[in-house]
Amino acid sequence: MESLLNRLLNYYQIDENDYQKIIAPVDETNFAAGHQFKDIDKCVELVKTAMKENKKIFIYGDYDCDGIMSISILVKMFSYFNYPVAYHVPNRYLDGYGLTVKRAEEIVENGYELLITVDNGVTAFDGIKYAKEHGLQVLIFDHHQTDDVLPEADYILHPVVSNFGEVATSAGFVTFMFAKECLGRFDQYLATLAAISVVSDMMPLRSYNRNLLRVVIAKYKENSFFNIDLLREKEPFNEVAIGMKIAPKVNAVGRLVEDDNLLSKTVLFFTSDDKQLLLNYNEWINEINNERKDITKTAVEHSKEIDTSTPAIMTVIDEKEGIIGLIANYFAKKYHKPTIIFALDSTGEVYKGSCRAPKGFNVVDAFNTLDKYLLTAGGHASAGGCSVSKEYFEEFKKAFNDLAASTPIIEEEEESIDLYINEINRENYELVESFSPFGETWQSPRFKLSHIRTQSLLYSRDSQHILTSIGNNARLTGFYFPKEKVSENQFVDMIGTLRLSTYYNNVTVEFLISEILGSTK
Repeated sequence: MESLLNRLLNYYQIDENDYQKIIAPVDETNFAAGHQFKDIDKCVELVKTAMKENKKIFIYGDYDCDGIMSISILVKMFSYFNYPVAYHVPNRYLDGYGLTVKRAEEIVENGYELLITVDNGVTAFDGIKYAKEHGLQVLIFDHHQTDDVLPEADYILHPVVSNFGEVATSAGFVTFMFAKECLGRFDQYLATLAAISVVSDMMPLRSYNRNLLRVVIAKYKENSFFNIDLLREKEPFNEVAIGMKIAPKVNAVGRLVEDDNLLSKTVLFFTSDDKQLLLNYNEWINEINNERKDITKTAVEHSKEIDTSTPAIMTVIDEKEGIIGLIANYFAKKYHKPTIIFALDSTGEVYKGSCRAPKGFNVVDAFNTLDKYLLTAGGHASAGGCSVSKEYFEEFKKAFNDLAASTPIIEEEEESIDLYINEINRENYELVESFSPFGETWQSPRFKLSHIRTQSLLYSRDSQHILTSIGNNARLTGFYFPKEKVSENQFVDMIGTLRLSTYYNNVTVEFLISEILGSTK
């Protein structure tokens, strides 16, 4: 029988040498070894000169988790220098994405002399131009896809523009690397915010992204950061806690809150040391997140009338613009089609849309192809946003469907690794964990237990959940797999993952079942 290690290597399409590289120790000195942002030293010099000359500094970010982390990294960094700065979290309903001329005018009018945009800027031509024409120095820290021409900022830090590396990374990562250079040291808290941004913005967990996350997770200690501990709700701090607990809460605020003054609470939550304030803000963030869950659930339940037979799924829903991305993601994954969900803006004349697409369909390229129909557009290969006037909506809808029909979608079958009952143990769990952290382009391995006799399974008292001890502190666990349904087959195959479960100091290795199939053996 082939060793589990070899099966894992085949699953990830790497060899033993690659494996040794990914498990090689990394620390704060070498997580990004061999990678350097062009002109980062000049950015640091510009900022330090501005502080020496007591210039007024303004930070303009974005409303999603990556944007909030980026703003917070800079605000916290400046606080280490005891240097006051101002910042703005854009309102997605009033400002939209990126620096607008209107906001640039306000920044100029209030006497600011240095403008730093984070998680936006590379396509904010008009806003940046206005700032420069009125004498401001401008730095752009961004990671979004660029046009052929760049804004006329003093300097731009960008993974591609600055020749940092081939692996896409987050604005929070870019901003952290600047802060690290500016401070002359690796700051664990700022690194933690950057790691959150990498996971929240679904950046590939490879190279420096993965290394940073490994360092942050390894160095994270209980009670390290009160605010992060509140958000993770006693879950171990890792990529799962970030993706399932922390990032959705931060994103919920940007999705639903329409009051400019309230939006700044998120940055205060990540930059304040006042525990009472953090407790109050955490309660508020949880309330917003619960509202987001309720609205999303309702929208999905009421979406049965959406036509899913067309090459692309496109519709307008009567919900807040902030949750259309969640709905688009739901349909794109369920039907494996390019999807745009629209909501009417406050003027009643413009549809704002959020797009998600499977592999093979590039969202940004599609927007560029159909640019004549669009008022605004931007994003990444698999996700983006756009706006269309009512007048051109039907034409755009037809053109987008035609484009989707002519674009081959890459069908991706989810592979699994054969696993045997006697391999469910602590040693193999640790082996699997050596491949972590898991995330975008580096998914947690799916395992398959084959030909399991259903009569051997034990259930919860209500017969709804599989809870089968298999000895050696190991267990099969499956929630909402009723005995009546499972027992229709004499044998089944189980798809799942390995995890640790701790109960009253008793640690068990669980095979957590995600899918049960009738066995054909």
